[in-house]
Amino acid sequence: MNFKIIQPPLQLTDHVRFFWFLEGNASIDNPFVHHAFAYSCPELIFCYKGQFKYMSESEKEQTLSPGIYGQTQTFSKVASNADFGIFACYLYPQAFMQLFGIPANELTNHYADMKMLCGNDGEILQEKIMLAPDNNERVKLVSNFLEARLKNIHTEYSKTLSFIKMISGTQPITSVKTLADDHFLSLRQFERRFKELSGFNPKLFLRIMRFNSLLNKPFQNKPLVQIAYDYGYYDQSHFIHDFQKFSGYSPKDYFKPETIAATDRGTIEFKK
Repeated sequence: MNFKIIQPPLQLTDHVRFFWFLEGNASIDNPFVHHAFAYSCPELIFCYKGQFKYMSESEKEQTLSPGIYGQTQTFSKVASNADFGIFACYLYPQAFMQLFGIPANELTNHYADMKMLCGNDGEILQEKIMLAPDNNERVKLVSNFLEARLKNIHTEYSKTLSFIKMISGTQPITSVKTLADDHFLSLRQFERRFKELSGFNPKLFLRIMRFNSLLNKPFQNKPLVQIAYDYGYYDQSHFIHDFQKFSGYSPKDYFKPETIAATDRGTIEFKK
């Protein structure tokens, strides 16, 4: 298995969290299965070798198509029965509206193909990604594509945009009312703007971010009740409920030595 994270060029660091690629071997007898958890970041995905099947909590099995997958509050699974290569770009939550001019909440829990989203430019990018000789070239192609879209950037909500970027990938514990006051907005105005820019209402966004911040931590020998309190849950039941809702696993099953975590986005399949 060859997994690597690549940092974006300086001019894209406000919009792109990172690029990543994964290459590996699989077969019918030894399939590759990845469980994807709830996540606050939209993602550009291109499968340049092999084919993946995609199954979500609410949809039937389908082929993983190239395009942009929105932020999601549900868990899903991708699987391959043949050798594969997949390349992706994680955007910050607020970047979708900035780069593509569409409210982020229209993409929540949904997928958009590149041609539908960007017309001929999107279709050309997809073809170039498939033909690229390596992943360094794919990084250049996607970087150039996104840089060309920086002209769409709007700055009127800069404070809210900066805040969303700041708390992405952290452990935010704060009240929504305080956030609204900090932005000199009524609670209703702030919630509406936040959802338009991030795809979620503030409370759900913060719940997902707290869940993501738990992953890949060495908790195997720590009581669940202690983890719950350390991360701001009311009690152990509240912690277990959120963890199961966003991952499809109980924390007791997930925090085992045999669990192989690929990123804070999910885990390679493991036996319960």
